[in-house]
Amino acid sequence: MSPPPHPLPTLLRVALLTGIFVAPAGFAAKAAPNGLVAYQATYSVHLDGIGVGISHLTLEPGPDGLWICHSEAKPNALFGLFDSARLEEESRFRIHDGRLVDLSYTLMEPGRSARHDQGVRFDWRQHRAYAHVGSRKTVFSLRGGEMDRLTAQIALSRDLMLYGHPPKIFRVINHNHLHRYHFVVDGKRQWRTPIGVFSTVAYVRRSRKGVTLTFWCAPTLYEIPIVARQTHPGHPTVTLHLIGFKRLPGPPADQVLGNVTPR
Repeated sequence: MSPPPHPLPTLLRVALLTGIFVAPAGFAAKAAPNGLVAYQATYSVHLDGIGVGISHLTLEPGPDGLWICHSEAKPNALFGLFDSARLEEESRFRIHDGRLVDLSYTLMEPGRSARHDQGVRFDWRQHRAYAHVGSRKTVFSLRGGEMDRLTAQIALSRDLMLYGHPPKIFRVINHNHLHRYHFVVDGKRQWRTPIGVFSTVAYVRRSRKGVTLTFWCAPTLYEIPIVARQTHPGHPTVTLHLIGFKRLPGPPADQVLGNVTPR
C-alpha cells in the first residue's frame, strides 16, 4: 500500500486493518454453533501511545443468512483540527456448509477523492473476484476461501473458537493484491481493559516487509482479540484498545448457518 499524503488517514487505515472483536466481562464464552456473535464495539486508537482517534465496529446478521460487518474510524477532537479524515468499511458474507463465503467489500473516505476508494465483488459461480482501487481494476481467479481484510478478522476469531487454531493460510484480497497471511502463537499476556481483565494468547503475523501484526485473543471470550497492534520499523506503532461494547440481537444459530464442517 502506498502511503497517502496525510499521516492520519494512514493511521486510520491501520486501525481498520487491525479491527478488534471483543466481548465484555460477565458474558459467558459461549458462541453460537456457527462461531459468530452479533455486537457493536468502540475502540480507542493510539499512535505511539498517544490517543488519536476512535473506531466503531458492528457485526450483525442480515436477511436470509447474510452477515454484515461495518467499521468506521475518525480522528478525535484534537487531531480533527488538522485532518477531518474518516474511513468507512463494510464487508458482507454468508456461512455455507459451515464455511465463510465472502460476498463483497467496500472502503470509502467520505469527503475525499474517490481515487482511494476500494472494493471487491466475489462471484463464486464464475470463480472470479473483481477488485478496484479508484479507477484501477483487477480480476482474480478464486480457488475457494479467498476473503477481504475485514472478513479475515472475523475468520480468525471464528476458527479459534470452533477448531482451536487459526487457518494455515488466509488468502486476502486487499488493495488490488492477493496476500497470504499466516499467524503463529507467540506467548500469553494479561490485559486490563475498561470492561475487565483478560488472559490472552498472542497470534502474530510477520510480513516480508517487516510489518508485525499481533492479536491478543481471549479464549474465554469467543477467542476475540482484546488488543491489536501493528509495528513497522521506522513507522509509528498503532494499537487498538477496547473502550465500549454491547451485544446485538441475532437469529437462533440453527436458523442461520447450519452445521459446522469439521477439520
